[in-house]
Amino acid sequence: MVSSAITPKRTIAVLIGVAVIAVAAFAVVRSGVFEPETVQGAIPGPGSSSPSASASASPSATPAPEPSASPTTPEQIKAKNIADAKARLTEYYETTAQVANNGYKDWDTTLDSFYGNPRIWSSIGGVYSGLEAGGQYTTGEAGVERVEVTKYTADDAGFESVELRACVDFRDVANFSADGTELEREKGAPTRYMFDYLMRHQGPASVWTVNEQTPHPEQAC
Repeated sequence: MVSSAITPKRTIAVLIGVAVIAVAAFAVVRSGVFEPETVQGAIPGPGSSSPSASASASPSATPAPEPSASPTTPEQIKAKNIADAKARLTEYYETTAQVANNGYKDWDTTLDSFYGNPRIWSSIGGVYSGLEAGGQYTTGEAGVERVEVTKYTADDAGFESVELRACVDFRDVANFSADGTELEREKGAPTRYMFDYLMRHQGPASVWTVNEQTPHPEQAC
């Protein structure tokens, strides 16, 4: 299930956000071009491989901590937004891996909520549709060495933006044709390099979206 990263409610956000949420998801941002062929597998999320709790767990086990109060100060709101944007990017890569590992089936309905820019949708649509039709699939997941914030833009209407720079490692991802033949990477193609992302919140009670992805294969990491 796709989780929603929700920005704390503010009065002005409620009044203004509703009026512009319909068009915000289609805002065109800068000039970066989404290159879906560079996205292979997914970034595993923190604790994604941890075992489930045992049904016979001791009743004396430490109880789960109570949820923290909603942030109220600008510094708290900024910190939460940055954490939510990073988490949403991780979720996007995890979901992309599931789609790719399953032969790109239902990629459109599965990934739709992650896209906040029509150029991303149109670009990835042609590539993923072709991969699905051709029966190609992947195994494995990509990994992130680090993610840093390069810019944060506050917005009283709830449409904050967070720009991230991530080092992504694709070495554990393999691509296969429909008959199971592994498709070798082009000689010299990088497997571990930098990406820039623009993540944008889509208003009160909504989600964060990927509005721009710019790969930098020339910048090894």
